[in-house]
Amino acid sequence: MTHSALSAGISRRDTIKQLALACGLALSANSLSALAASFTPPTDFTRSKKTLLNSDQLALVRELGEIIIPTTDTPGAIAAGVHDFINHFVAYCANPSEQQALLSGLKRIDDSAQARLSKSFLTASKDQQIELLTKMEQAADGFTAADRIFFKQFKALVTFGYYTSEIGATQELAYLAIPGGYKGNFKFKDVGKAWALPQ
Repeated sequence: MTHSALSAGISRRDTIKQLALACGLALSANSLSALAASFTPPTDFTRSKKTLLNSDQLALVRELGEIIIPTTDTPGAIAAGVHDFINHFVAYCANPSEQQALLSGLKRIDDSAQARLSKSFLTASKDQQIELLTKMEQAADGFTAADRIFFKQFKALVTFGYYTSEIGATQELAYLAIPGGYKGNFKFKDVGKAWALPQ
């Protein structure tokens, strides 16, 4: 690897770490490093077969992601494959306590739906799902501060997964691989969307 390629790789990893922090991901230093490293093309392509989430948990993550970032005039979390990103992240980058926190939080959501609605979260109506998650986010109606922290972290993970995807970076955000010249004075109405970081 050349010096310039090495420098580019380090810079890219630093950018990924900074973006994760900006999204509000409270991860250990080792997990952030593993997350940044996971954006480097793997030499062991069998690693994509590893998973922490079972099919029911993955379906729940898929539904939660779409509630947090729904399809509107731009594709949502499902189209961006955020659930697969999260499945990959927790298997390869999260430490055991972070993995357990995610699994426990998902179980808490489904158990709460069963207790309150007598049905699983996935079979509840969209309005019921949103009401339950709103109460969780507010730590209200039996939900705790720990529940609120979990959901805040989960939303940050969904947001990070979405905006580092090709769809999030190029369709939701404005993206230009090689920006034009510097212009330092714009009216806000002329700026439009925020800019994605170049890959």
